[in-house]
Amino acid sequence: MRLAIMLEPQEGLTYDDLLAVATRVADRGLAGLYRSDHYGSVMGPRAGHDEPLASTDAWATLAGLARETRDIVLGTLVSPVTFRPAGNLAKVVATVAEMAGPAPDGSSRIHLGLGTGWLESEHRQHGFPFEDLGTRFRRLEEHLAAVRGLWDPDQDPYSQDGEHVTLEGARFRPVPDPRPRIIVGGRGMERTPALAARYADELNGVSLTPAECTAQRIALGRSCEALGRDPESAGYSLMTGVLVGRDTADLHARVRRLLDRNGDGRSPEAYLAERRDWVTGTVEEAADHLGRLAEAGVQTVMLQNLLHDDLEVVDLIAGELAPRA
Repeated sequence: MRLAIMLEPQEGLTYDDLLAVATRVADRGLAGLYRSDHYGSVMGPRAGHDEPLASTDAWATLAGLARETRDIVLGTLVSPVTFRPAGNLAKVVATVAEMAGPAPDGSSRIHLGLGTGWLESEHRQHGFPFEDLGTRFRRLEEHLAAVRGLWDPDQDPYSQDGEHVTLEGARFRPVPDPRPRIIVGGRGMERTPALAARYADELNGVSLTPAECTAQRIALGRSCEALGRDPESAGYSLMTGVLVGRDTADLHARVRRLLDRNGDGRSPEAYLAERRDWVTGTVEEAADHLGRLAEAGVQTVMLQNLLHDDLEVVDLIAGELAPRA
């Protein structure tokens, strides 16, 4: 199992914050760094701050990280298809992939996670379309088809006539080689696995328990079989929160910092009790949870670190959890 770090930069992180974590991830040999793609906070104002939290554009920051790091994977979990027209998204991601260069094994360092988008407030504030969920799923499917088509040299020139995406004889240069990895992310057990089976290299579950991962992985396999695709060709990963300590005291101190930052008066024990789908606990407890995820078929875990400036937890994950994963 591979372990990567995932950040939520819309919660006030600067580019320098991202770079500090990416550098530590690379130095410690973890698989990569993923970030959310939001233009507004999903958690609300931080304690003591009345002004909106600063946010950065996901693909602009990934372009910078692509040039300032080597070897590690960089990607979004996930980019809403409502934010960028399909042709623009395909060009931006291909450009970042060229800036990054290939991974040591020859695959792409750039991973494009795609989803429907869900935070209505940021769509209204920034002028992005926000339709009902069924319409957003249709938009997602058309984006997936368009990005794959534009990146496929065998479909040159590429045309598509859809409800949301219309492309007329597009000539895409340069064709990204190696092609960025396409990830479909979500919690769903039907439509999401079906879309991943048809269009993606990987399905990424979101904050699921080991049992839920097993169910989603089975759904992905069935969807692949229905399309005549080898289920083993479809990767499966999980994005979930992480709170881990060398011992109970270290763990509770870390949770307390997170609670204080959020103005949350609960005890560490109460907070952890509500995060049973996260990778939490002492090193031994977290390693046990990762073991259950591996048994459920999870190949990569993107650990969502909400204490982004706590670089010691990156060291702990790399030094204590990664060798056991």
